[in-house]
Amino acid sequence: MACIEKLIQIKTYVDYFKENVNQPKPLGVLFKTEKKYYFYDTGTSKTMSCEKIECEILQKIISGEFEEIYHLAQISSVNQFIQALENIKQAIDIEDILKAGGDFNFNSPHHSADLHNMIDSGLQQITLELTEGCNLRCGYCIYNDLYKGKRNFGHRNMTQEVAQKAIDYLKYHGDKKEVSVTFYGGEPLVNFDILKKSVKYAQENIKNRKLNFSMTTNLSMMTEEIARYIANIDNFSVLCSLDGPKDIHDSYRKDIDNHGSYVRAIRGLKYLVQAFGDRAKDMISISMVFAPPYYKNKPNEIQRFFENLDWLPKNISKLVTYPNVGSVNGGEDEENTLLKWSNSMYFDSLKNNKEADLFSKGVIEQGFARLHKRPIYKYHNNMYPLNGCCIPANRKIYITVDGSFMLCEKIDGAPKIGNVFDGIDEEKIRTEMVDSYVSNSIKDCKNCWAARLCGICYMYCYSYEKLDLEKKRSYCNSTKSYRLMNMIFYHKCLENNPKYLEYLNKLDDK
Repeated sequence: MACIEKLIQIKTYVDYFKENVNQPKPLGVLFKTEKKYYFYDTGTSKTMSCEKIECEILQKIISGEFEEIYHLAQISSVNQFIQALENIKQAIDIEDILKAGGDFNFNSPHHSADLHNMIDSGLQQITLELTEGCNLRCGYCIYNDLYKGKRNFGHRNMTQEVAQKAIDYLKYHGDKKEVSVTFYGGEPLVNFDILKKSVKYAQENIKNRKLNFSMTTNLSMMTEEIARYIANIDNFSVLCSLDGPKDIHDSYRKDIDNHGSYVRAIRGLKYLVQAFGDRAKDMISISMVFAPPYYKNKPNEIQRFFENLDWLPKNISKLVTYPNVGSVNGGEDEENTLLKWSNSMYFDSLKNNKEADLFSKGVIEQGFARLHKRPIYKYHNNMYPLNGCCIPANRKIYITVDGSFMLCEKIDGAPKIGNVFDGIDEEKIRTEMVDSYVSNSIKDCKNCWAARLCGICYMYCYSYEKLDLEKKRSYCNSTKSYRLMNMIFYHKCLENNPKYLEYLNKLDDK
């Protein structure tokens, strides 16, 4: 009789779950550290610790396998099992979990009435493609012959007319407090004369706003004279391409004659550091590509290299990326060489309460900041961000050598959205980018546990000026895998030294 009563009691809970969670499957994910089990609920973005048996029950619920819950009772203490069921019921009642996956909407100004105003008067940055030319032929460059998503190396340079019209557009459509002009290529120093004229024109024509300048350079054309010029311009920062020690750097960063560029790059970086002096730490940053071959000791070699550059400011900002998919032979870093090494080094610093001075620190912090600063809702919220998408033509516009407007320098195959002569094509942004992205993505996103944590943007989703869902989905899978690994490590760090992570509140979560 007691067994029947217990079975009836369990059935009551199972029936409750069927009636009070999203059907057929609520959104969430289970994960564990060495110490604890956790459940992340998509609808509220809450993370809760749970016991192993609670974790097993939750797994059946989020899989939609409600009848399988009865089988779990056979491998557990009945009283303990019923208590676990009660704990989950209370969490549903009080915390409003397990409701996501049904009524799903994108909450974004992208397709609201505010879109026009954001495009018309909120632009923050223009990036000028000063030249299609480059003095190097880096092996993983997206303009090389292997990569099919972009043009090959070109020879056109931006004219003064196009550059000035682009700056005029920023003047009349830019943010009222602060705007930025970025110089890009190819190698922007190939067209240094137009860079200088653009700086002067912007300074003369954009008044009563903070005006920032920046450029991305491979450093090999940097001279003492150019470095001094840049350092003497207010608010001019430089992103410098440097992959590590000579053998690693030169394995990909070669010139047209197949000679490595390391010696010239280091020389150019020294010129910049000397020119900026005490401001070097704030105005110079390093961009490196972690590329094949992937071997266990490679991160250590790069770390030692930067530690031994005693003339380079300590803790200078470093951005680490992988090659774009399809730009090199050699595959992805399936062993997570860089991530495993970075996590291990970061965790050692956390345990010892010391600052983690790692060249790859940003790899960890970017994902951590997204988790640490995420909005958490008291009740299930059916409005979701549009993945990691920016508002087109609001935050930035990329302007090609011929004056065409593109959303971003990182996007392969995206549609043109206007030009410096005719202005922005707002209707094209609304229909071919925003509306198309929303209508096609919602089918997948409403069934994804990582919908609130997603960083995928337009950058990953276009081929030949059309939204490419297969391309997007390939990034979706890798993004979910990364978010889960990141979530596990983040909670491991929280368990061991929560105060250490408080500095994340000050970081950008993009």
